[in-house]
Amino acid sequence: MSDPKKPEAKPVPKDHRWILFVSGPTASGKTSVAKFIAEKLNLKFVEGDDFHPKTNIEKMSHGQPLTDEDRYGWLQALHEHATHHPIGPGTEHLVVTCSALKRQYRDMLREGSDKAGDLRVHFLHLDAPEEVLTKRAAARKGHFAGPALVHSQFEALERPAEDEKDVLTVSVDQSVEDVQREALERVKELLDDDPE
Repeated sequence: MSDPKKPEAKPVPKDHRWILFVSGPTASGKTSVAKFIAEKLNLKFVEGDDFHPKTNIEKMSHGQPLTDEDRYGWLQALHEHATHHPIGPGTEHLVVTCSALKRQYRDMLREGSDKAGDLRVHFLHLDAPEEVLTKRAAARKGHFAGPALVHSQFEALERPAEDEKDVLTVSVDQSVEDVQREALERVKELLDDDPE
């Protein structure tokens, strides 16, 4: 029996699939928002951090920011997985966490999807002031990316430009429930507007 409170996922278009990258600096809530959207819309969730090599994890665990070179291999591995993932019921569309701090990183993910032909990319950028995310990073337990990384990520951050039409931005300087509700509404609108 279906849950009447759970939004129904839109039927999968026959001619394409899409990937939603949930992006933003550390402690912006990428994983919790992405999991929420994936669960509510019956989509496949992918944790982008799982594709970092061990050297990247070790650097971040010690508060050392990643360089463009460090991130390049990670982004390559992530978009390779996303564009070549096995297709089956409930896996045509993906919700993937990825900081995608700079435009060049987002462009790399777009390029990989363009090559796949049948794949469309969208980004949900989670935004908040640096001080808000610093407090969140200090409060969370057991995560390799601590508060020391927040400042370096804001130094690297290039917020989405107006011409990046495939990016939705949601402020996370509000309650978790409000963030999840707004994010879900925006993604549902995206699905509804997506031509088949």
